[in-house]
Amino acid sequence: MENVSVTRRAAGLDAGEKVGSIDKALITLDVLASEPYAFSVADVVARTGFNRTTVYRTLQILLARDYVRHDRERDKYQIGHAAYHTGMIYLHNKSYQDKVMDILVEISELTKESVGMAVREGDKIISLLEVEIHQPMKFNDFPGRYFPPNKGCYGKCITAYQDDEVIERILNGQTFEKTCYNTLTTKEELLEEYARIREQGYVTSIDELHIDGIGAGVPVFDRKGQVNAVVAVAFFREEGWTEKLERFKDILLSYQDEIQQCMP
Repeated sequence: MENVSVTRRAAGLDAGEKVGSIDKALITLDVLASEPYAFSVADVVARTGFNRTTVYRTLQILLARDYVRHDRERDKYQIGHAAYHTGMIYLHNKSYQDKVMDILVEISELTKESVGMAVREGDKIISLLEVEIHQPMKFNDFPGRYFPPNKGCYGKCITAYQDDEVIERILNGQTFEKTCYNTLTTKEELLEEYARIREQGYVTSIDELHIDGIGAGVPVFDRKGQVNAVVAVAFFREEGWTEKLERFKDILLSYQDEIQQCMP
């Protein structure tokens, strides 16, 4: 469970700094937007460090504005439809997304696997577009999910192409938990991995986010030559997975220029 110091740091607040009512509401929304995406009042208190009265009052204000919904049966609070509406405006403002989505669908039809795009916003990496295949086993990734810089194609690829000072800022002061066999947890490991990604021009992920979860991705350069996006294919390990990984990497590289032509 995320501790109070992590929650405050994510909100840009120093330890001991007074938190205003707007910050409290936004921090509460950040909590509700994290796994497991449904929280009791006590859960929010534990995550934020705010007292119970403050949390309850904040939730009621957000509930009245439809930014939060209350599941009475479970007595849990979740993100509401007003937050979805706000997020969709963000997506609408990404004028290239329709063109890129058509390309992602085409790649998914070729690979018969899940395909997605993530983008960098500040120091955060967020999933923007996802095409999920209709198979019994799937990753259930969805737009709006944040990804860390230490594991998976999205986080590693975008971070790898940032300036050295940006990478230092992102990595310094962070601790990474080993959540799977090959999760990278040290700064030294990550810097080596970032250098490898830049040298080869693509990224792979094997048992980093999920057990038997495999992925390949390519950086997306914008018109200024900067990488603030990545497109990746994800699939589960099965017989012949190494050949499949190589083939998917080649497919992504073959579409790289077409995707980049869509970028602003």
